[in-house]
Amino acid sequence: MRREVIVAFDGSPHSRGAVEWAALECGARWAKLTVCHVWDGPHAEREAAITEQRRRHAGRVLFEGVQLAERLLPGRDVGSILARGAPGSELVALSRTAKTLVIGSRGLGGLTGLLLGSVSAHVAAHAFCPVLVIPPHVTPQVSHLSADRRTPKLRSFPGPDFGLGEPRPAPSE
Repeated sequence: MRREVIVAFDGSPHSRGAVEWAALECGARWAKLTVCHVWDGPHAEREAAITEQRRRHAGRVLFEGVQLAERLLPGRDVGSILARGAPGSELVALSRTAKTLVIGSRGLGGLTGLLLGSVSAHVAAHAFCPVLVIPPHVTPQVSHLSADRRTPKLRSFPGPDFGLGEPRPAPSE
């Protein structure tokens, strides 16, 4: 049974932030990091050439994610998984053997930014391990995580107000 941190990467800025957080998690816990890319190719009735072209593109995206993780964790082994299918279902399946699953959120800001994307909501609801959903406006400021185990400094960018506020006292009875 594998017990690594798995991070979903699709090449978007949101998923880059997820790789940064996953690298931070692995650096702090000395866990193995595996970068995963899930692609959904054409249906069987379509031409094989289209399938092969999409598979090659998916491989390039995965390679980019692994390179980013290796830069953040120099000298550490970074694994990779290229899966084909529905991203939500595939990530939930991978969560069975993961210590933690990290995914980026495609929050849109404002009121809609309060909502998770459909994949991140599905994974968070059905995963078999803890899931970190990284919002797009907060990223860790990390460098060479394998060299020291310090707490990350967070950079917070303007984004939605999540309305957490101060705790309210319980109403008196």
